[in-house]
Amino acid sequence: MYHSTSQPFCRPMTSGLISGILPKTWNIGQKTSLAAANRRPYGLFFATNEVNQWSHQSGQWDAAEADSEDPTVRRMRLEAVLLLAKSPLTTRKLAQLAHLADGTEARTLVRRLNQIYDEQGRSIRIEQVAGGFRMLTRAAYAPWLARLGHLPTAVRLSSPMMETLAVVAYRGPVSRADVEAIRGVACGELLRQLMERDLIRISGRSEELGRPYLYDTTKHFLQLFGLPSADALPPINWEPLQEDDEFDTESLDSEPHDPQHST
Repeated sequence: MYHSTSQPFCRPMTSGLISGILPKTWNIGQKTSLAAANRRPYGLFFATNEVNQWSHQSGQWDAAEADSEDPTVRRMRLEAVLLLAKSPLTTRKLAQLAHLADGTEARTLVRRLNQIYDEQGRSIRIEQVAGGFRMLTRAAYAPWLARLGHLPTAVRLSSPMMETLAVVAYRGPVSRADVEAIRGVACGELLRQLMERDLIRISGRSEELGRPYLYDTTKHFLQLFGLPSADALPPINWEPLQEDDEFDTESLDSEPHDPQHST
């Protein structure tokens, strides 16, 4: 998704303008569908443990059967890996852990599992998140998970932090000067706080004078918002926010930003 920093600057954004372009699910202080999605299906996880215990005691499943080349067993191995995974797994990693032929087979089996879940009306799906696949509960069951105390701790961001994060997400990799030109205020401290929360990172340096740092979103950001990649961000129209001819941005590009000593 990497947008070039050579794009026209925007005039300073007001909070109202930012609020108008951000998807409502970005209010991550609430128990939104995205917050609910980033949870393992705990009921199924416990049930799987019970099945494993029963199987071990009864001897119904042995190593030879688990290593079977039967398509159904291969699909079950992939499902078992996803049930226990604590983070998204690439198709290559899935193939390795589930003893599959390659990533193509892993992707095919993921599609088949989702088809089965949809046909059976299951409360789970395998979704592509942050460059990998993860088994998630459907958003509709967030209230029930909340009663069990299994929703993640709410991540609360102030409006200025949300605005700054939105600029980095949509325009990254972007320099601090670019962020400040869009927002119209100093953003060094906000960038530092977002880095501490692992929502943004330094992705490199600009070729502009002074070689300022460039900021972009992190894998944790994608996981938190349930996005497969930054390309999945909802599209927005920047034209109403284009820079006024009178707005001077040159003074904001003069100095690089040191993340350890922000303003």
